[in-house]
Amino acid sequence: MKPTLTIVLLLFATLMLRAQEGLHVGEVFEGKVAKTTTETTQTGEPLRKYGLTKLRTWKTTVPDSLRNKIEALVNQDYEERDRKEEEVDREVRDGHIYYSIFRLGSRRTELSIGGDTNFKVWRHYLCYQCKVNTEQRSLYDITLVFLEGENLTLDKLKKNFKRK
Repeated sequence: MKPTLTIVLLLFATLMLRAQEGLHVGEVFEGKVAKTTTETTQTGEPLRKYGLTKLRTWKTTVPDSLRNKIEALVNQDYEERDRKEEEVDREVRDGHIYYSIFRLGSRRTELSIGGDTNFKVWRHYLCYQCKVNTEQRSLYDITLVFLEGENLTLDKLKKNFKRK
């Protein structure tokens, strides 16, 4: 039983990392751009009440140069996002992104049993926020969040996660 559980856990961890594959900010989540101060990956029952299947957060405090690099990666993903259904909430202050949430794309599955076909659509969103650090005004607190949910919409996200 233990080897099976270990294999399942390894597969799960691999799938969580692959969720950000193909994204420019994927290298941020991988720790290649800046040191991570806080990171959380969550799936399962606690998220279902929010309509989510995956949640991955990444937080750090960086100087101006790294803020600019991370912001550029977010902008690249923003420009390449799924534009079929425009879902964007974005605020720019002094020429820099303060807050941005947008739909990246979707993954659709189809299940046919006895002639009945069921479809499920998982949508992916990226959230970014950058604030001036309250203790050191020359640094910036950055939060990145990758979200996936079945039939998830921007309105549902806004309702469940009030921004501060």
